[in-house]
Amino acid sequence: MKHSIEQLSSSGLTALMIMWIVGTPLTVPLAAVAGHDAWISIILSVIVSYGIIWMYTHLCQLYPGRTLVEIAEVLFGVWAGRLIGFIYAWYSFHLAVLVLKNFYEYILIIALPETSPLMIAATMTAIVLWAAYAGMEVLSRCSVSLLLLVLVEGMLSILMIKDLQPENLLPVVDRGWMPILEGMTELVGFPFGETIVFAMIIPQINKIGQAKKTVLWALLISGFMLLLSNVRNTLVLGNISSKLLFPSYTAYQYISIAEFLERVEPITIITFLLGAFVKISVCLYASAKSFSSALPGKQYRLYLIPLSLLMLEFSLFMYKNNMEMIKFATKIWQWYSIPFQIIIPLAMLLTALVIKRKRMLSLTEP
Repeated sequence: MKHSIEQLSSSGLTALMIMWIVGTPLTVPLAAVAGHDAWISIILSVIVSYGIIWMYTHLCQLYPGRTLVEIAEVLFGVWAGRLIGFIYAWYSFHLAVLVLKNFYEYILIIALPETSPLMIAATMTAIVLWAAYAGMEVLSRCSVSLLLLVLVEGMLSILMIKDLQPENLLPVVDRGWMPILEGMTELVGFPFGETIVFAMIIPQINKIGQAKKTVLWALLISGFMLLLSNVRNTLVLGNISSKLLFPSYTAYQYISIAEFLERVEPITIITFLLGAFVKISVCLYASAKSFSSALPGKQYRLYLIPLSLLMLEFSLFMYKNNMEMIKFATKIWQWYSIPFQIIIPLAMLLTALVIKRKRMLSLTEP
């Protein structure tokens, strides 16, 4: 069956990327090592991530219509390009496994403790397989509606005003800058730097000239949303916020209006579910696209079913328990991600700029 070329609007890509960035982090502690100074870590991580995102979006604009893997083939040759394709296929796949594992552990702890992990994971896998097969155009349109639900959750924070304690943010930088900088590196690795997988999607935007502006705005909006969420949790819960597995869920338990509006914390489960759905779908899609570029079969949909089955199996057996996964995600992931998020795209951009400069010099020579 022949499929038409997918086209993403700027608004669709913005909504997709915001949902991808904030969907799961809104419910978990961010830069927990920084304690009540985590808000500083968030601001610094957005500044650093701005440079990373500028780097790969500029690369996509230099080679419009080409994915990151296809650009690598142009710059370094077919075999090196295919190797980079396998590298990003693995990175996207590994990220999908982490998010799927995190998703069903969250559901087990918060909502369905007696349910089989396999049942929860398999249900989500089936849904994201459908979404990835439908393509990013469909998922981006869906993300516009999903984002509205996330914004509704954020608006409920107004009902916590009576529980906010500004002194919980003080004293500022009382433990020095090292915990803040460590928290910053965590956030660059997760979630902001992970947006490198969008380099497999950006070529589908209908106005490639707006790609950089669109993605950078998505970063700023997402960073602002995470900043507000973190500050709210700290103001309500104090230092305990950074020690809880799911601080947003606990914070929403404080909402009580005249015994009429209570028990609204399940809305955080919905937000987490929607965020995980979008993130896993994009990762599965990016992994399949990377494989389709690196292997003879050019139709990415051929790789979705085997990749989704492997993702399900890996999520069940890659980490022994939730604490082992959290340790990997907070202590190792940001360093593990450096080659994928920074080194390879930077090498590609520098090579592209050198080639572009040589061409310009050759054209100006008499």
